[in-house]
Amino acid sequence: MIAVISDDFTGAAEIGGIGLRNGFTVTIDTGVNTHYDCDILVIATNTRSLCKTEAQKEIKKITEELLKLRPDFIYKKTDSLLRGRVGDELEIQLHVSGKKKVLLVPANPSLNRTIVDGVYYINKIPLMESGLFEDEFDQGCTSNVIDLIGKEYKNQSVSVSLGQEMPCEGFIIGNTPTNEELTGWANVVDETMLPAGGAGFFNAILAKIKKDVSPMKTTFTFGKKALYVCGSNHAPSREVVKKVKEAGGSVLYMPKAILCEESAEQLIEQWSVQISNAIEKNDKVIIAVDTLECKNIEVISDRIRETFAKVVKKVLEKVHLEELLIEGGATAYSIIEYLDYKKFYPEQELAQGVIRMRIEQQKEMYLTLKPGSYQWTDSVWKF
Repeated sequence: MIAVISDDFTGAAEIGGIGLRNGFTVTIDTGVNTHYDCDILVIATNTRSLCKTEAQKEIKKITEELLKLRPDFIYKKTDSLLRGRVGDELEIQLHVSGKKKVLLVPANPSLNRTIVDGVYYINKIPLMESGLFEDEFDQGCTSNVIDLIGKEYKNQSVSVSLGQEMPCEGFIIGNTPTNEELTGWANVVDETMLPAGGAGFFNAILAKIKKDVSPMKTTFTFGKKALYVCGSNHAPSREVVKKVKEAGGSVLYMPKAILCEESAEQLIEQWSVQISNAIEKNDKVIIAVDTLECKNIEVISDRIRETFAKVVKKVLEKVHLEELLIEGGATAYSIIEYLDYKKFYPEQELAQGVIRMRIEQQKEMYLTLKPGSYQWTDSVWKF
């Protein structure tokens, strides 16, 4: 069995889809148990949203528990753009695993996310000049990958290209201008190192050991009643929701008053009734957050995720949903944690990172997840 630790829930789902693509059976769990009947076990965490101390505590615990299962190897799934506590998590996992070096390959050239000479590029533009994600990093951070994983790890990190000599310890970040380099780095992996990075690198590793089994099922029918939770702050995602609304789709934005009042339980209940009625009438409904100018709440993103979680639970108590679709890793984790869903079985990879799966604790509804910075497949937007 191969084990994977992901720093957010949509990343775990994406890894699950890659496992399916390569012919492996996959289980996604939010904690480590004692018995699994699968080829790939993915542990979904929310460490990207935690402080250093809490993130390291969680990774230490999960790594220790996974090692007891004696997996073939443990892959550390990081954000492809190196957001979150990348260096902090790798440091503790490396220590617990008893290894001395990490091979970190986060880039995904198929999505025009590349690393050249230690600099991260999106569409051939340095990350911090792309105008897309720079507000999600610490102020003053550069596009240099060593900066991105944490300046405190600068002295133990190096970016190298294929064919160059690699150090015997520390963080080795692979330059990846093309997909060919992903394959090359996969061939470099051995038992002395901790493999880590994005979905593209994991796919390249699996391709080396691809199973000779029947391809995954690609034809299926979406359930009639569906709720889309769009929790991403990514501009293109907001634009998609806006266009659906303009085209006559059923879109209900979170009432701004919910986020601006200390006690909003009554407002959340009222919104859940509106959503439930809309689902009964229109079958498919999107809930999202519009532009906000609320200045009274210090941690607005936490309040948004909490509200989404509460309203989804209330809606599920009122209507029979067949499909729940969630965008954004932190939003997804908040919702599934609040619903007390723990174990998932990926069944379809609808597009890169868009994964539909069964839920162990709710067998009558499917869950589909997507990272905020990825695109939905057109098949799920048929209103």
